Amino acid sequence: MRKKFFSQLWIYFAGITFLMMVVVLTVFVGLLFLVTHFELLSPEREGHLFPLYFILFLSLIIGATLSFFVGKRILQPIGNLRQAMSKVAQGDFTIQLQENQSLEDVDELYHAFNVMVTELNSIETLRNDFVSTISHEFKTPIATIKGYVQLLQNEQLPPEERQVYLERMLDGTHQLTYLTDNVLKLSKLENQGVGLDFQTFRLDEQIREVILFLQPKWEQLNLTLDLDLPRTIYIGNEEFLYQVWLNLMDNAIKYSYKNGNIHVHLTQNDQGVILAISDEGIGMTEEVANRVFDKFYQSDTSRKRTGNGLGLALAKQIVELHQGTIEVKSSPDQGSQFKLFLPNIAKNS
Repeated sequence: MRKKFFSQLWIYFAGITFLMMVVVLTVFVGLLFLVTHFELLSPEREGHLFPLYFILFLSLIIGATLSFFVGKRILQPIGNLRQAMSKVAQGDFTIQLQENQSLEDVDELYHAFNVMVTELNSIETLRNDFVSTISHEFKTPIATIKGYVQLLQNEQLPPEERQVYLERMLDGTHQLTYLTDNVLKLSKLENQGVGLDFQTFRLDEQIREVILFLQPKWEQLNLTLDLDLPRTIYIGNEEFLYQVWLNLMDNAIKYSYKNGNIHVHLTQNDQGVILAISDEGIGMTEEVANRVFDKFYQSDTSRKRTGNGLGLALAKQIVELHQGTIEVKSSPDQGSQFKLFLPNIAKNS
């Protein structure tokens, strides 16, 4: 590894300028001394121009050496930085500069540039993920609200049911409000390492709220829900976990056959909470099950318009941020079971 020059750039420029002035002055004084002392310009003196040529040649060599040093060590790195910044200005956030430079200041400048480009790339990824995820996650609450609006158009609807539907619509609008902030926070968690906030809440009640929120969807398919939700107190991020149950339940409903069954079983032990959501729908192959949590992955092209392959990826990410695990077991035409485990983080921290 080459040894770095520990100095500041302005010292280099000042030193080089001073050195050039000294060299020029020395050459001038030396030339003047030779001309005056030896009468080199005298026409009678044979070969009187040779020392003058030698001094001029030596000056050119010294000047060229200094110019090469300035260009190689200072001006060329600055030129490389200018070209790299032009590419960044055009939207290329993948470019990186070689940091192993002989000048410490240039090396630090390149390092700062690489850090800046990495952060810009992270911000760009954050923006793209946010736009893609939010467009997908908005669809479920909006579709549910639309379903309740259609039910409210029934003039013979009893006032009690009308009030219930209005409350669920209000819950849906609140969910849309929280969703924007939550997805942005989630993207920051993935890209910038922001920590989670934990609250104590009734996990079983939260799952019931999700099931009620999706009631228009599962009633439309005449699905039967088998619920086993004992009283369960959990410490976690309540808003993020709501998205997990919403995505899993919506997925189970969407891929169920009409008049089918969905089983939701919740258990708790000393280690944590276990939730299993099973359906009797179309199921999936082993290959699909291995990739179902990948972002943007879709195996059923006939259902592409219902989402863009982010719901289960988002659910897995939230579970992992709670130090939990999620897995799926499925067979074609035999349904699917999503089983997740959430540890008691508060006890382990």
